[in-house]
Amino acid sequence: MTPEQLLGLTAGFQTSCAVMAACELDLFSAIVDRGSADPETLAKALDLDGRGFSYLLAALASLDLLEIDDGKYRVPEALKPFLDSRSPRSVVPMIRHQANCARGWSQLAWTLKNGVPVPDVAGVNGALVEFQDFVLAMNVVANRLAPKIADSLRNVGLLDFERMLDLGGASGTYSFEFLAKNPNPSAKAVLFDRPAAIEEAKIKAKTALRGDSVEFYPGDFYVDPYPTDVDFVWISAIIHQQDDDATQTMFRKSFDALRPGGAIAVRDVYIRDDQTGPKAAAFFGLNMTVRTLKGKVYSARETISALEKAGFQNARLAIPADDMSAVVAAQKPAD
Repeated sequence: MTPEQLLGLTAGFQTSCAVMAACELDLFSAIVDRGSADPETLAKALDLDGRGFSYLLAALASLDLLEIDDGKYRVPEALKPFLDSRSPRSVVPMIRHQANCARGWSQLAWTLKNGVPVPDVAGVNGALVEFQDFVLAMNVVANRLAPKIADSLRNVGLLDFERMLDLGGASGTYSFEFLAKNPNPSAKAVLFDRPAAIEEAKIKAKTALRGDSVEFYPGDFYVDPYPTDVDFVWISAIIHQQDDDATQTMFRKSFDALRPGGAIAVRDVYIRDDQTGPKAAAFFGLNMTVRTLKGKVYSARETISALEKAGFQNARLAIPADDMSAVVAAQKPAD
């Protein structure tokens, strides 16, 4: 690797910061509303100081995220569904969430020296909006992964449930997708998450296929009891946020919520036993280091061991993958 290539590895933050700032300011939506607009109009509409704003617009144009004609900027037609924050296909919530993560990543060296993340500082939109962005960002990811995950679960015999518990299910993307592909037309899903996430899920349920088959259970799964009488528990991208004790408690409460013979499936990114990768797991481990006090990336072996300790049988890596689509599954004994 050349010195130029090494320097190139660290220069990428400039591009990502420009795009993240545009999304935090909802710049693209403001342009879409007007069709096209000049810098002065946009700066006034977004209540910006103006200094440096023309450079941001020029930078976005150089990335082909904006087009310019006669001094006015517009969003390319093909990108409007992804860059307009109000579009159902928008990736803006995820980019905003990445902006929130980036504040911690910028102090990674400090965190590694001190063992704790830097104090969390909200961005320009405030903490409440950032939580809403997080919920919607998880929906952006889920919209991509859920159909593939549902097919994989069906292939390994885990999608024929009668009543599913979607633990921390956010906007319900997995619940709706799993119900749509469940061969049992009377199947139900119970979505358990914080009230703000439940409200987003209720909105989505109005248009989702089989949205009327979802029950909503607002609460805090770290504190509150779980809904019971379920035969499938889905834990999606949660255990990396917590330590071994919290994960063990979660698995034990899931075990108690399940009917005899019921199944649990844990989707996450799993690191190899020798800590050599995969790349997605290593970088996500750093993300948990800068974003949480106790979060970690588990190996499949650790997860299997924790499930067995909670009383489950036949714990195995049911769906291998090098990214966040890997699934460890297990069964509660039938008697």
